[in-house]
Amino acid sequence: MNTVSRIENFVNELNLCITPNYEVISEIFNDAYKYPALDPIRDEICKCIICGLYQATMTLTNHLLERSLKFCLAIKYSKENRKEESIIEDVFVEGIEMYYKLDLQDTINRACSQGLITKPEKKELLTYRERFRNPYSHADANIFKDIYVKGKTMSTEDLKGGLEEFFKKCFDDNTDSIVPLKNIPFAQGIFQIKIAKNDCIPYFSRVDEIIRNMLKKINQD
Repeated sequence: MNTVSRIENFVNELNLCITPNYEVISEIFNDAYKYPALDPIRDEICKCIICGLYQATMTLTNHLLERSLKFCLAIKYSKENRKEESIIEDVFVEGIEMYYKLDLQDTINRACSQGLITKPEKKELLTYRERFRNPYSHADANIFKDIYVKGKTMSTEDLKGGLEEFFKKCFDDNTDSIVPLKNIPFAQGIFQIKIAKNDCIPYFSRVDEIIRNMLKKINQD
């Protein structure tokens, strides 16, 4: 396929998904947090959904989740420990140093202990860490652990014709067995797109809801 036909195909795909996807995400897309530290990421995630870039949505939602937790923790600490006559460049230094180097699990735990998220939300976010963050941001193959696909029984001898031919043979119409997707790395990229399409909007919508709740709390303090 030449470059022109590929770009035309991409434009056609955009034309098909932009309107229906915008209708799904329009409320979040048009309702800014009013925090420059987080809004550009939120905005870009919405645009990824609108354009049908579902894996990008997952990875950016992972980033937004971790960034927002650390941001809210740092802001809360800085507000509670502010000193008189501090200059702006020094106000947030201690909070940043305290929280920005934590891993995600510690960050979630601290957010709960500081009252930014509830215990049920903490449990939910720790589940997201295993289900979404590690697979999409750290290539953890557990995302495929419960998924089985039809495929032909193949051996390493079949690799002699090259990976492309091997892949075609694995998943042609004459399938003869059920195989675990986690054991078939050649097919994982294709199926991951489908998994991301199903998961990305519920995941992002819930993360967005939790972020808005955290921002309300730091505004009330």
